[in-house]
Amino acid sequence: MKHARATLMTSFLCAAAALGGCATTAAPAPEIVDAPVAPRPPTPGVLDGPIGQRLSEADRAAAIAAQQDAVSSGTRKTWRGDRGAYGFVTLGPETGECREYTHKIFFNGRPAEAKGEACREHGEWRVKG
Repeated sequence: MKHARATLMTSFLCAAAALGGCATTAAPAPEIVDAPVAPRPPTPGVLDGPIGQRLSEADRAAAIAAQQDAVSSGTRKTWRGDRGAYGFVTLGPETGECREYTHKIFFNGRPAEAKGEACREHGEWRVKG
């Protein structure tokens, strides 16, 4: 019995010494530094705001194309992104050189809406906000 206790105690001490040695010889943890995030380039119109920030890059491209096509053609345009977002752009009447538009975007089936304006510059419609 004494031999078993001595063996157990020796095993315990060896394990404790081994663990203690690990704590003093371990390499320090590497410092984690946040990499700078490149800002997104400005997006024309209402997609600059909080609604547009929720879109993936591919979905933003689809939404921008539909928005510009709608204001240029004067007709409602729909789009569907690759991550489940989809939406449509409807136009208000022309008032002089400008017209308002509404961009409705659905995220997981829930709508978000923003209004903007497009104006004619040098014969072409440009989204302003």
